[in-house]
Amino acid sequence: MRRRGTSLVELLIVMVLIGVMTTIAAPRLLPSAKGTVEQNARLLAQDMDMARTRAYSARALVRVVLADTTWQSFLDQNRDSVIAETVTERTAFGVMSSRTLETGVVFGRGSASRLPLDTVTIPTGTRRIMFGARGTTEPFGSGTVLYLTHTSDATAVSAVEITPAANVKVWRWVDGAWQ
Repeated sequence: MRRRGTSLVELLIVMVLIGVMTTIAAPRLLPSAKGTVEQNARLLAQDMDMARTRAYSARALVRVVLADTTWQSFLDQNRDSVIAETVTERTAFGVMSSRTLETGVVFGRGSASRLPLDTVTIPTGTRRIMFGARGTTEPFGSGTVLYLTHTSDATAVSAVEITPAANVKVWRWVDGAWQ
């Protein structure tokens, strides 16, 4: 007589094997602190580049204000060279006017050293970066570096460099060196 189907023992063995494989694979599927920090740094870099482009296309000042875990962008829509950081100016900037860092990611250098090109010390707290109507940083020729780290891993550090020409580059802290 031929047997059809599977026995209960065979089903249990398959279930146990699936459970063991899931236990082994699941931790690798969770995002790492370094990956989360780098992802947030790339998003910040894209938004900085968008702020520069928006300033150039609108021929107006744009200010990006960075707080502990957020950043907001403001456009001088009336072109009076004054940004009062009002809701109207934030709305005038457009779609990406406000963002929040992911949980655990904060502005800070963690255990990383400064980038060799980092000569400007930005005090902690609220920071402001200004882009002029030509798409360059204001005051003209100033650049800055913004560091992001993770609260649970001080070695998970990325940096967003904004050059005096307002070019934006993302750096990663890997094995004690910037890449």
